[in-house]
Amino acid sequence: MRTLALGLWMGLLAACGGEADGPGSYTQSVMQDRVQRDMRMRDKESVLPVRRRDAFQGLDYYPVDRTYRYVVSLDRFASPDTVLIAESTGGVRPQVQIGAVTVPLPGGPTNLLVFRGEGETPRGRRWIPFADSTNEFATYKGGRYVDLKPAGSDSVVVDFNRAYNPTCTYNPDFACPLPPPENRLRQPVPAGERRPIFRASAPQ
Repeated sequence: MRTLALGLWMGLLAACGGEADGPGSYTQSVMQDRVQRDMRMRDKESVLPVRRRDAFQGLDYYPVDRTYRYVVSLDRFASPDTVLIAESTGGVRPQVQIGAVTVPLPGGPTNLLVFRGEGETPRGRRWIPFADSTNEFATYKGGRYVDLKPAGSDSVVVDFNRAYNPTCTYNPDFACPLPPPENRLRQPVPAGERRPIFRASAPQ
């Protein structure tokens, strides 16, 4: 049943293409990334604990909304600083704080710190850990992440439609960096990944 649903979803994506830089093409790109992430959650290398895999019903997302995609200036700090970020398991992890962006969210302009993880892992990219008021009812309680893409020498793309849950959302044994106080927003960011769907009474 799950395979059939994914197949139908992929078929719908193939039928909704648009111009290379048009809204249809953008939506298709985001949806394809979501399908691929869902499939990774289901394969044998999934971060899901074995005990939870049969209960996993799929990832859940807000509808794609271009309102939450921004191209903004990256205000680079003259001297990037390595700071300790709290983790979901109670420890701390070093992250390089490289600058900040101001994002014109519907609720008002918001300043967010930008980090670069250490090493060549996905966390080695520029990224923003953030929390917002949707964490109370629709998204993971510990906040979410969004990776940044370059958009010229001094600008980046901050696309909340591509915001995703940290690994500890699916497996609490993982230690995930939590958003610092500066990146905890009072307003909602209703875009990107919501809490995943598990069958009722699934093991934790």
